[in-house]
Amino acid sequence: MTINYELKQLPEKPGVYMMFDSLGNIIYVGKAKNLKNRVSQYFINHKDRVSKVVEMIRHIHTLKYIVTDTELDALLEECRLIKEIKPRYNKQMKNDKKYSYMKIPAERYPKVMIVNKKVDDEGLYFGPFTSPQQVETVLRYLKEFYPIRKCSTPGLVKRANGCLFLQLGTCLGVCTGRVSPDEYKVYLERIRQLLNGNNRDALHELSISMDTAINNLDFEKAAHYNAYLLGLRHVIGKQRLVQSSSRNRNVLAFEVIDSQLGKLFLIKGNKILYRKVVNLETTGISELRQDLKQIIRDKFGTENSGIVTFTQQDIDEAQIISSYLKKNRSRIPSFWIPTTRLKRAPDLDSTVLKIVTRIISGNLSDGPMVN
Repeated sequence: MTINYELKQLPEKPGVYMMFDSLGNIIYVGKAKNLKNRVSQYFINHKDRVSKVVEMIRHIHTLKYIVTDTELDALLEECRLIKEIKPRYNKQMKNDKKYSYMKIPAERYPKVMIVNKKVDDEGLYFGPFTSPQQVETVLRYLKEFYPIRKCSTPGLVKRANGCLFLQLGTCLGVCTGRVSPDEYKVYLERIRQLLNGNNRDALHELSISMDTAINNLDFEKAAHYNAYLLGLRHVIGKQRLVQSSSRNRNVLAFEVIDSQLGKLFLIKGNKILYRKVVNLETTGISELRQDLKQIIRDKFGTENSGIVTFTQQDIDEAQIISSYLKKNRSRIPSFWIPTTRLKRAPDLDSTVLKIVTRIISGNLSDGPMVN
């Protein structure tokens, strides 16, 4: 069986494809919205290809594929297979990512630090974050713009005039013993609000500073501020994803596959609990309402509704789901189903009726709906 024959058999449907070498090893895993179009592109003579892609194509002996209902299914399956198989030519997610956290220890005068693991202590953690470099950039920003402790011996009188950081104006000078914990906590709270995305003043000020530097032709300083902006946006974006997932919210999403079929997703905290293809032509409103009520009760009602510990392994899947629904919000409606509604039949009936009416009517272009 030749590659050309296999290419002709590829369907124009979403799915995951696997490239094999002559020894039967999977050397690459990818996803496609349209398998035929995506995989065929590898074997068209493109100029200016990256050398590693050219090398990979030379080693392809055969290929296999898995058809999925939607692109979201393909994305999740690709993520799972790459983590499991670790193919040679998959740069993204090939190795387990080195996640990092930002931590404020439970101390009188804590320093903000970077750690690689979240432990069960009284410290305040932010993350996990997928880019250690961006996290290090944010830590440099905090040290430069917030007068938090830099020295290693908090609260001890080392010298009357304090350390060098106090003299430079980048530290309150806790090493002098003249700074109260309450005074210090004011700045820690500002940092907490910033990293949680609750106060974006710092981003606005950095943007203004960067524009000013550009106008003054000080491009080195502008690049310095821009690096801080990129780091903060990464950290704040990931932290919001973690918070959203940790809230364990019940979300129902519905994606149209074609004129007859659609796919139902039940998501809790950005983790898919249930997926089902629905035939919209053969399923009546009454039947769909009853099915949805039962599925919602079974899946959302029995799951733990407490705060979830967001592990390193969860973040990739959560990012895929969150990004996919956000990017396709105009055609994939999502419905928030509060836990309180699961306990009251009339409230659940009302919610399900709105969902079913929206799905059956095909009026999906109105965008997401939160109940």
